[in-house]
Parts: sequence; C-alpha cells; structure tokens
Amino acid sequence: MLGLMDAFVSHTTALEVLRRWDLRGRLARGERCVAHVPPRPPSGRELEELLAPGTLLGSLPRPIDVLVADGRGRTRSCDVRAHLQAGPLPEGSAVDLGEGLLCTSPEHLPVQMASRLTDLELTCLLSELLGLYAIDPCQDEGMFQRDEPLTTPDRVLAHLARLGGRHGVDRVRRALGRACVRSGSPRETKLALRLSLRPALGGWHLNLLSMNEGLAVRRLGECPRSGVRRPDILIGSPDGSEAVAVEYLGRKHELPARMVQDVARTNELKALGVSEYLVRREQYDDLDYMDALVEKIRGELGYPRVGLTRASARERRERREELYRELEHIDGVSWLGRKRERARAAMRSAGEGTCELVPLEAYGA
Repeated sequence: MLGLMDAFVSHTTALEVLRRWDLRGRLARGERCVAHVPPRPPSGRELEELLAPGTLLGSLPRPIDVLVADGRGRTRSCDVRAHLQAGPLPEGSAVDLGEGLLCTSPEHLPVQMASRLTDLELTCLLSELLGLYAIDPCQDEGMFQRDEPLTTPDRVLAHLARLGGRHGVDRVRRALGRACVRSGSPRETKLALRLSLRPALGGWHLNLLSMNEGLAVRRLGECPRSGVRRPDILIGSPDGSEAVAVEYLGRKHELPARMVQDVARTNELKALGVSEYLVRREQYDDLDYMDALVEKIRGELGYPRVGLTRASARERRERREELYRELEHIDGVSWLGRKRERARAAMRSAGEGTCELVPLEAYGA
C-alpha cells in the first residue's frame, strides 16, 4: 500500500476530486492540512494501486495531475502528469483525502490553474468553488447541488495573502471580484455574469447584490406565517436601496409541483415589494429580448440613462454577443478558452475578421 502522503493530486484532477459526490460530506467540513509535496510521482505498483478500479482516482480521466517537489520527478505518461512545485506551499493549500493522498484545496486551485485559463474561465471556476453546485456530467442536469460552498471569498483572499507575489495571484484576486457567490448552477452563474460585468467585458453592469441569499417573507394562505425565499439573483439599484429578483427557470421548473412553488415565491416577493423577472433558456439566448429586459430593470431601479453614439452602441452590443458566445463554450470540463483566443488572434492578423465559433450547449440548461 502507499505510504504517508505519497501523492498530491493537482490541477484538473484536483478539480474532479473536489466535484466528487461521495466526498461532499468530508469537503463540507472545510478542513485543510499541511501541504507536503512528495519528491516524485507515484509509479509502478503505487500507481496501479492509486488508479485501480473502485479507488478514489480509478474513475477519473487520465493522465492524472500530481505535484512533485523535485525537478527530476517531473514527467508525463499516459497515466500521470507531474508538475513541479517550486518552493513550499503555505497553510491552507491542501485537503487530506486519507490513505496517503492529498488534493489541492479550493482556495489554492484557482492559482494553480490560472495560467491555463482565460480571465472568464477563471471567474467561472471561482464561481463554482464559491457556489452551491458541482459540475458532474454523469448527473441528469450535468451538476449536483451543495448545501454550502466549498470555500468563501474571505478564505480565498486570506490564502492569496499568504501566497504573496506568486504567479497567478493577481489574476485570481481580480477574478474573485467578478465571481458569483452562492450561485445555484452554471446557468445562474452565466446569467449573473452577463448582468453584472462591465460593458467593456460584455455585461450590462447591473449591481449584483446577492445570489440565493435568504429574504424574510410572509407566507400567504389561510394561516400566514414567516418564511424565507432565496432569489436566484438579486439586482440592486445603484445605491443598493432597492432591489429586483431575477429567476432562471431551467428544466426542473417545468415540473407541476415546482410551478406551484414558483407562483408562491413570486407572490410573496411581490408582497414584500420586490419585483421578480423570469428568464427561460429561450429568453436567455435572445439578445434583443435580454437588452429590453435589462432596460426595464434599469428603469425600475432608477439607473441613469446612458447616451451612446451609434458606434459605441454597436461596439457594446458586439461585446455582449461575444460574452454570450464565450460563456456557451465554457462547460467547466474542457477549458479551451486560450485556444479560442489564439484562433481569434490568428484570424484577425490574417485579415479575416473575428472568428465566429459555434456555441455549445453548457450544463445547467
């Protein structure tokens, strides 16, 4: 059997481990351990045991990513890909999975993966780690729900401070400021990003107050009582004094029982003075509709009108279209944003215009 701390899984393998349904209870405890990096990757008998059917890593895609402390252990095969960890890792960088296996912590993983990801992919990764879902292609909806996020913005910021000026820290800190906290699904994340990002990044720059946070309401019915509703997205006025809710209605909302719950939620929020705007996939995909919907929200919340030249308005719309397309490509599994960026740059340099990539269906429809 493997000895103490013989493998430290990292990068995309660590992400797949953090998404494991059977580890959700252990990960929910939020425990971290000393990040001891072994000098070499597991090999031979060790690797066979580590990747045997029925083990924690046995069902994960290969090669598995691991960290090594010695440059001589940096290697790649069909089963393992070893990454050199230069220097010690600070407290909070690892999770102990038992049986000699460490995993990169949710706080450190974005820094570890930053060099592979675009800024938007990094924001989506952080949104999952800070969210109430885990992407899982084996599930019917491509994900499962968590009771609580794997980490919090404060824990990530504290870890970044311990890392100092290491590569990737500044990018993660910027992405953290854009990430969605307590999002309930990849589609909620994408909708919230479109609503909240600055126009230069393709968003409508609305004030995102919260996601899936409780609002005290009065239950309607024969015996009124206190209750709590958790709007998917709560958008605030510029000063935050007023708010409207935006609800994304995925497939689960088509179930009869869920329809009844949705009506009750809408009425209870309305009684509280909070308007609710509903978005289905058909509206989400329709940029003209979404533009008009955002204008209604801006008007209700007292956002100032913005005067734009035709050229500026056209440029902003193109950026909104580009953000929509790029978000459709981000499925949380392939991470090919850098490749798409290079393809667009190559086509621009060749004088062929912007590369129009075919949108892909993402999880959380």
